[in-house]
Amino acid sequence: MQKIGFLGPKGSFSEEAILLFLATHPDLTATAPDLIPFSTIPKLLFACNDHEIDWAFVPLENSTEGQVGVTMDTLGQTEHLFITHEFIHPIDQCLLAHESMPLEQIERIYSHEQAIGQCRDFLENYLPNAQQITCLSTAEAAHRISSIRENWAAIGPRRAARLYNLHILKECIQDATLNATRFVMVGHNLAEMSDGEDKTSLLVIAENTPGSLYRILGEFAKRQINLSRIESRPSKRILGEYVFFVDVDGYVFAPPIQDVLWAFKEEHISVKLLGSYPKAHPQERTF
Repeated sequence: MQKIGFLGPKGSFSEEAILLFLATHPDLTATAPDLIPFSTIPKLLFACNDHEIDWAFVPLENSTEGQVGVTMDTLGQTEHLFITHEFIHPIDQCLLAHESMPLEQIERIYSHEQAIGQCRDFLENYLPNAQQITCLSTAEAAHRISSIRENWAAIGPRRAARLYNLHILKECIQDATLNATRFVMVGHNLAEMSDGEDKTSLLVIAENTPGSLYRILGEFAKRQINLSRIESRPSKRILGEYVFFVDVDGYVFAPPIQDVLWAFKEEHISVKLLGSYPKAHPQERTF
C-alpha cells in the first residue's frame, strides 16, 4: 500500500484537497493509499525525501496570500524530489466555535497564518479586539478549541466543523470570493509528458550582480517561453542574495526549455528541476 502524507491533522484543507484530488486521479495508485497526517510541511517533505512515505501533498501558493514560503524553502533543500501533479482547490474559510455566540463575545481567534491572512478584512471589521493566535494548521486550530469552553473561535473548513463537532458561526469569511490554493503532489520520479498542456517548475540561483534576473528572464523571452509564475525567496546564505522559483509552460525535455537550460549552464547560472507535470485547471466549488 502506498503512503501519501499531507498537512494534518484530519479536517485540514490539505486533507479535504487530497481526498478530492485522489477522487479525480484514480489511476495514481493501484489500491486505496494510506493517508498520513504530518504536523508541519518540512516534516512532511523530508519524510518523503527519506522514503518514509511515497508521496507528499503540500500547499504551494494561495490566490489571496501568495506563496507558501515554507513549502518553497523546503523543496529547495530536498534532493531527488519532483512535483508530479498540481491541484487547484477552492478555499472557503469558516468561523467555527464550540457553540453559537455573538461575534463581539469572541476573545481569541485560532488558525494557520495563511487562513488569518485570507480573512484580514473580515477580522478587522467584525473582530478587531480578538487576539489572533497562529497554529500549524486550520485543523489543529479547530481541534484546539473543540475541548475548551471559552469564548474562542477558529478559522477553518466546513469539514473540520463536522469532525470536531463545532458550530459554524459564519461561512465564506475570506476577503476574496475566488479564493483558491494550489497544491502539489511530490514524489521520487519525474512525471512523463502528458497528452495535454504541461508546466515545468525550476529553482534558479543567480549571482547577486546587476542584470542577473534580466538575463534569466531574457533567455525565456528569446525563445517565446511563457513564464506563468516567478517568485523570489532569500537564499538563506547571504543577506541580499535570492533564489527564484519559476514556472514555465511546456515539458522540461521540449527543445526550447532544453535550450534555456543549456544557456544557463554556459552562463554559470545554477538550476534545480522541481518538476514537470500536467497543468491543472481550477475546481468547481462544492457546497
